Amino acid sequence: MRRTVSSAVEHCIHIAGVTGSNPVPSTMTNLKERKVGVYVAHDDDSILGAGGRIIQHLKNGDNVYIVICADGRNSHKAVLGIESNPSVWEVKTKREEEMKRAAKILGLAEERLYFLNLTDGEGRIWQNEEAARRQIVEITNKEKPDVIYFHYPDAHTDHRAVSKIILEMLEILGSKPEAYQFFIWTKELAEDRPEVDASQVPEIPSNILRFDIKKEAGLKQRALFEMKSQVEIHPYPSWQAQIKPILDQNFINYFLKGEEIFVKVAL
Repeated sequence: MRRTVSSAVEHCIHIAGVTGSNPVPSTMTNLKERKVGVYVAHDDDSILGAGGRIIQHLKNGDNVYIVICADGRNSHKAVLGIESNPSVWEVKTKREEEMKRAAKILGLAEERLYFLNLTDGEGRIWQNEEAARRQIVEITNKEKPDVIYFHYPDAHTDHRAVSKIILEMLEILGSKPEAYQFFIWTKELAEDRPEVDASQVPEIPSNILRFDIKKEAGLKQRALFEMKSQVEIHPYPSWQAQIKPILDQNFINYFLKGEEIFVKVAL
């Protein structure tokens, strides 16, 4: 029997504590090459939530891949009400191009990016849950990761959908990877954002894993700023100027603090 998101989290999540308030240092303790999968709703989520850890894994010689579940076509429509110049399809095209360039900055080959094909509705994950699940399971069975990172369920419906799919997949996998969940939408960040439901933001646990990414923060910022459609008000000449970027400065600063936080899933 499948569990709902809430029950899966309640039964499967274990909060991994740290000693005192000191973050875990960025140096990897396991020098053996590992396969690492990052599963995200949208392209920029991979950089925001786990960009520093991706860089650290690549420095360690690990084999990293990223699964981008939704194409992000609705960002301008949902946040700014913009439906032309750019159209949703122009946004989709540019976001994929941006992600490929951002991945290169992180040190990841374009071939290690998986873009899912979700065709129903507006291409959102919750509208295409079965198709998303099928493709995610297929990729995971092919890659056989040792470690995975994915969304903690938050205020965004697509983030919750990814979390649900991955948690359910972990229950049936024969060989289970280490699994960590990252946070995107906190209560503070979700306030007055039309694309999310702030009432769905969970409390961030007090005992969490904090990874020091100060050495990786510059590269993470460069990769994030390559996502021009999300961080600039007039990223392309053919696009209309916006009154604000999709990701404002307060949001960006939150993810460039020099640490990344995770919850470890107990399997």
